[in-house]
Amino acid sequence: MSNPMITGDQASPNFFQRLNRDYSPLVVGMVVIFILVLLFGAVTADNFLTWFNFKTIIRDAALVGIMAIGLTFVTLSGNFFLLSMKETAALSIIAFATCMAAGWGFPASFVVTIAIALVAGAAQGVLIGLGGNPIVVTLGAAGLFFGIGSWWSDNLVISYRRPHGAEWLGTGSFIGDIPNITVAFIIIAIVAELVLRYTTFGRQVYLVGANRAAGKATGHENFGMAIKCCAIASVCSAFVAIAFSGQVSSAHVNYFSSEFGSSGDMTIMVIAIVMVGGNSIMGGYGSTLRTSLGAIFISTVDNMMVLHGFNSGPRVLAVGLMIVFSIIVFALVRRGSRAVE
Repeated sequence: MSNPMITGDQASPNFFQRLNRDYSPLVVGMVVIFILVLLFGAVTADNFLTWFNFKTIIRDAALVGIMAIGLTFVTLSGNFFLLSMKETAALSIIAFATCMAAGWGFPASFVVTIAIALVAGAAQGVLIGLGGNPIVVTLGAAGLFFGIGSWWSDNLVISYRRPHGAEWLGTGSFIGDIPNITVAFIIIAIVAELVLRYTTFGRQVYLVGANRAAGKATGHENFGMAIKCCAIASVCSAFVAIAFSGQVSSAHVNYFSSEFGSSGDMTIMVIAIVMVGGNSIMGGYGSTLRTSLGAIFISTVDNMMVLHGFNSGPRVLAVGLMIVFSIIVFALVRRGSRAVE
């Protein structure tokens, strides 16, 4: 019996064949419509297509993007989300401003703040690794961290005098007129992607997230993975808190709670970025590159709405709609993939 010949198309499907194979027409149609709406809004917005506005978009994406990169490690490892991201940032900004106001200087204040966040993240990771529900654990941690920050600061604004070393990170620029926080965002995104793609730890993150049983069988327990990933997410939150404090030379526990940036609550923004980036909330699929692009995409949408004169309400609504949209699209994609299999 002769073997059937394999044609070139069968051996290596082109772009449109892969599109038809992996995604349903509904998914493609929804994405195309969404992109067309975005492009229409961008083209009709004054001053949107300028170099200054492009730098503004990336700068606005930097803070939430850095935090979302940290959260991506948690999501990829199959531990859903840390709902204590903004509270970790709140505790960190109070710690940093207190140290700066006491005259400790930027390096010492930075190290102390990162250490506090590291302990906070690792503690959550221990509880999650022992079998605690990530949602319940991190909600409890959120209340604890916010309470500590409020008690520590007596719910007051902590200010410190300019000039100070944190200005270099918060408002400075050493590559032309590109802000240092933008440069930090790009570097962190590149390093995180390289870690996930080319290191043993990165492969373990995907393995544990995709198949907990397989990870356990190969000696990669979720206990250690949860601690590491939660610690990474918390350190990213602390870094953002330090950068933001450096911009305003002060701290308050409510800085990240409402109207952060432009589209509301920090935790909601970060989760939206991870979701819009196409990362699976079940773990094992996605990347920090996707997350970085998701941050830029949401920042672009928000920037476009600002230029069109929308206030905070519609912009928060837009973020919520993007979360719902990404969930629907991802669910349809997964259903289509199962049907092909």
